[in-house]
Amino acid sequence: MSAALLAGLTTASPGLAQSPAAFAVSVNGEAQPPEPGQLLLQEQIARGAVNTPQLQSVLRETLINQTLMAQAAVKAGLDQQPQVRARLDLARQNALAQAWQQQVLQGVQHSDAAIQAEYQRQVQALGTQEIRLRHVLVADEKQAKEVHAQLRGGAPFAQVVTQFSSDANTRESGGLTGWMPLGRLSLAVVKALQGLEKGQLAAAPVETSAGWQVLRLEEQRPFTAPAMAQVKPQLIQALARQTLQARIKTLRESATVE
Repeated sequence: MSAALLAGLTTASPGLAQSPAAFAVSVNGEAQPPEPGQLLLQEQIARGAVNTPQLQSVLRETLINQTLMAQAAVKAGLDQQPQVRARLDLARQNALAQAWQQQVLQGVQHSDAAIQAEYQRQVQALGTQEIRLRHVLVADEKQAKEVHAQLRGGAPFAQVVTQFSSDANTRESGGLTGWMPLGRLSLAVVKALQGLEKGQLAAAPVETSAGWQVLRLEEQRPFTAPAMAQVKPQLIQALARQTLQARIKTLRESATVE
């Protein structure tokens, strides 16, 4: 099913119980603000950790150790190295970009009509059929043609997969994929599969973004999309991305880039 429809959301729980005092510490005479510790605590809770004094203590010790190492790095002049300065600049840019995104999305409400329209758009893009394939993924066309010739000659698919395929996700299953809506596949793959019967090998290898693939159609059936209620959070997330993309486009249009 569609990654856009089914991808999960990771968000921090509202009203997180925090203890600023637990992260207020001075290291070698430098007072450390509590915000970094609170941020680490939020991230841990968002990943499923329970906010306990023990967790806060571990995070406090982590921050102290990081501060000591950072102080030592500055003392050694490492903060003046070009690569280190570049990493610091990138970290600052990333933090500011995330803060800008949060500000843009703050208070944005998507109407039921907009959510319904996005759902219909995604469902239509996925198509009405889904399939399972067996495939062998290799790096170049020459090897793909050799693999294709072996399979056409009757070599067992699983054996060829074990010998040649670089796709770790399907090596143990003999190259068998999960069910995929046709709309998720590249146009080149869809074209190669047209007219194939169950168990039939595609006429030639196909080049995709992952590499060269030798394909065999295993099964095909009507595709039923998940109900809108099941994927509403993901639909809202997709609309949020569209909002950000529109704002970024506006920024680009008014920017001077040389």
